[in-house]
Amino acid sequence: MSTLSKSGIVSLVGRPSVGKSTLINNLVKQKVSIVTPRAQTTRRPIRAILNTEDGSQIVFVDLPGAKKPYDALGEYLLDSVWRNVGDSDLALFVVDGSSVPPGPGDIFVARNLMKTGVPALLVMNKSDLICDDQVEERLRMFESLGDFVGSVAISALNGSNLDRLVNLVLDHLDEGPQFYPEGMQTDQPLEQFIGEIIREKIMLLTSDEIPYAVESQVDFLDEQEDIIRINATIYVERESQKPIIIGANGQMIKQIGTLARKELEVVLGKHVFLGLWVKVKENWRNNKEALYYFGYHVE
Repeated sequence: MSTLSKSGIVSLVGRPSVGKSTLINNLVKQKVSIVTPRAQTTRRPIRAILNTEDGSQIVFVDLPGAKKPYDALGEYLLDSVWRNVGDSDLALFVVDGSSVPPGPGDIFVARNLMKTGVPALLVMNKSDLICDDQVEERLRMFESLGDFVGSVAISALNGSNLDRLVNLVLDHLDEGPQFYPEGMQTDQPLEQFIGEIIREKIMLLTSDEIPYAVESQVDFLDEQEDIIRINATIYVERESQKPIIIGANGQMIKQIGTLARKELEVVLGKHVFLGLWVKVKENWRNNKEALYYFGYHVE
C-alpha cells in the first residue's frame, strides 16, 4: 500500500430517506447503492471509494437508516449502523433540510451518534428545496442537536456543494495508507449488487408490505466476455405474497426482470440473461436462522 496525503473511513448516518444513498452515488459518480423513496432500502453497509486529485482516498460507507426497530431485521440494521460508525474515522450526520424543525428521528440519531465519540460533520441535504434566505437558519437548527466538527448545506441530487463537503471531510482526516487500489470504486461483490438491483425494482413497483417483505439472492452467475447469465430467487414472507410478485399472467415478475436486466446491461456493459424465481421463507424478518442465511449475521 502506498502512502497518500490523507485517507479514512467516513460513515453516512441518518434517519431513513434523507438521501444518504443518493449522496454516496453522486460522490463517487457511480451507482453503488440502490435508491428508492422507501425506508429500509439500504440494508447492508455499502462502501464507495473516492480518490481525490491530490492522492487522498476517502472510503464512504452508506448505512441503513437509523430508526427504532420493530423486528429482528430492524435490530440487526440498527446494530450494524452503530458498529460501522464506531469503526469510522469520521461520521457524516445527514439530515433532510426541507423537513423542519428536526423531528424525533433526527433527535434519536443525533443522541446516539454523540454517544459514540466519533467526530461528526453535519450535512444538511436537499438544500435545493429550501429558499436561499432560510438555509443558514435551518442549518443552525440542526446544529443544535449535537457537538459537530463542522456543517455544510448540500444537494445530493444536483451536486450542489459536494466539492466543499469533500474538502471538509479531508480537513478532518489524517495522513494514512491507501485502503483500495486506484480505480476501484466499491468492494461490493457483484452477486450482492445484482441482488440489490433486483430488490430495488421490486421496491419501486410494489406497495403496502411487499417492498419490506422481500429479499433477493443470486443463485447462479456465469460471466463471459460479452454475456452474463444470472439466476436469482426473490423471497417473500408468506405464500399469499407470491402471486403479487408474479402478477397476473406473470406480468409483474416480467416487469421486475426487464427493468433489472436493462440497468444491469448498462452498468456491466454486457448482454444479460436474467432468470427469476419466487420462494417463501416464512416470517424471515423475525427468524434469526433466515436472517443469517441472507447474510444478516444476527448475534
